[in-house]
Amino acid sequence: MRIVDVENLWKVYNRRKEALRGISFHVESGEIFALLGPNGAGKTTTVKILSCISKPTSGKVEVMGYSVPDQCSKVRERVGVVPQEFQGFSDLTVEENIKYFVKLYRGEESQVEELMKTLDLLEYRKTRFRNLSGGYKRRVAIACSLAGDPKLLFMDEPTVGLDPRSRRDVWNLITEVKRRGISVLLTTHYLDEAQKLSDRIGIIFNGKIVRLSTPGELMEEFRKQSLEEAYLALMESLGDV
Repeated sequence: MRIVDVENLWKVYNRRKEALRGISFHVESGEIFALLGPNGAGKTTTVKILSCISKPTSGKVEVMGYSVPDQCSKVRERVGVVPQEFQGFSDLTVEENIKYFVKLYRGEESQVEELMKTLDLLEYRKTRFRNLSGGYKRRVAIACSLAGDPKLLFMDEPTVGLDPRSRRDVWNLITEVKRRGISVLLTTHYLDEAQKLSDRIGIIFNGKIVRLSTPGELMEEFRKQSLEEAYLALMESLGDV
C-alpha cells in the first residue's frame, strides 16, 4: 500500500526559482525510502511540502491517503517530523521536552517514560536540552517526533554534522523505528546512509528525480562498480562533479 504518492510535483519560488521540477515517486507502507542528492537538490523542499510546512506550486501529493495541502490537518495528526535543525526548548530538560510533545498530541503520560526508554534517554531525563551532545539532541528530536504515535516519519538529513559513532547510533534508531511498523522517508547526501538504511532510493538532482531504484539495482546498472562509484558516475553524467 502506498503511504506517500507524489506525481509531477513542482515548487517555484518568486515565479522564477524552480526548486522542484515535476518529480514523481511513492513510498510503500513499512519501507524506508531515501531521497539522496547533493545540497540544494530539492530534498528539504520535498519534505516541507509532504509535512505541510510548505505548499506545492502544482502536482498531486497524497500522504496516508490525504491530499496536500487541502487535508493538511489530517496529515499533521498522523505523521512525525525530524527537521534538519531541531532546536528543542533549550532551558527545558529532556523529560520536559518530550512531555510537551506528548501533551501536544494528547498522548498518555506513560508515553514519556516509554519514549525515553526506547531512545535510551533515561539517564539524561533531568539534563537541559542545551547541555546535550549533538547525538543526544537528535535522540530527543526523534523521541518528540514519535510522541503522536505516527505511522509515517519524515527525517530531513537525520545525521548531518554528527560524529561517526553518533551516526551509527541514529542508524540503529531508524532501523528500530521501521521494526515498530513505522514507514520512514529520509533525506540524505550520504551515500553509505542510503545504502545501509533504505529499501529504495530516489536520487534527486537539480529539482528532478533522476533514478528510482534499490541499492542493489543501482549497483547492477553500473555492473562491477561499488555503489559509491555508481553514484559518482551518475553525478558526473549530470554534470555535478
